[in-house]
Amino acid sequence: MSGLRAHRPEQPRDVDLALVERLLGTALPSDFRELAQAYPTLEFDGFLRVPIPRPGAEEKYVEGVRYEVEVLQDLVDEDMAEGHVGYPEPGGLLPWSESLSGDVFYWRTVGADPDGWPVVVNSRNDEWWEYAGGALAFLVGLVDGSIERRGLPADVPGPDPQVRVYGP
Repeated sequence: MSGLRAHRPEQPRDVDLALVERLLGTALPSDFRELAQAYPTLEFDGFLRVPIPRPGAEEKYVEGVRYEVEVLQDLVDEDMAEGHVGYPEPGGLLPWSESLSGDVFYWRTVGADPDGWPVVVNSRNDEWWEYAGGALAFLVGLVDGSIERRGLPADVPGPDPQVRVYGP
C-alpha cells in the first residue's frame, strides 16, 4: 500500500484512545490503536473507508460507532443479522469500517483479548462471513487478494489502492 505511506505524519497523532475506550466500555485491538495514532480516516479506491478518531473529536467518533450499533440492532430486530448481536452484548459486533456501497465491517467482541477478535463482514448483498484475523490483516488481505471477498467487489480495493485521507 504505497499510497498509504505518503499520508503518514512524522509525529504520532494525539488521539485520546483511552477516552474512546472508556466511552465504548472496552479496549480496542492494538492494530487499530496503532493505525489511529498513525493516520486519520482513510479511504481506499473510493470504496472502503476506515473511520479513525480525530484528536479532540473522540466523542463524535464514539457517537458514530453507537449509531452503527443501532443500525445493526434494526437488523437484529428484523431477524436479518444471522444470529449476530450488537455490542455490548457478549460476543456482540462492534463496527470499525464500512464501504461506500453499504458493506459494514465489525469486530466480534469475543474473549478477553481484543487482539483475538475476528472481523465479521456484512456485505450489501446480505452475506455475513467471518475472517479470523484482525482489522489490519483483513485490509491487507483485501488489497493483496489473499482473502475471500464473499459479497464484496472482486477488484476494489485493488493491489495498489488510491488512498484518500480525511482530517488531520
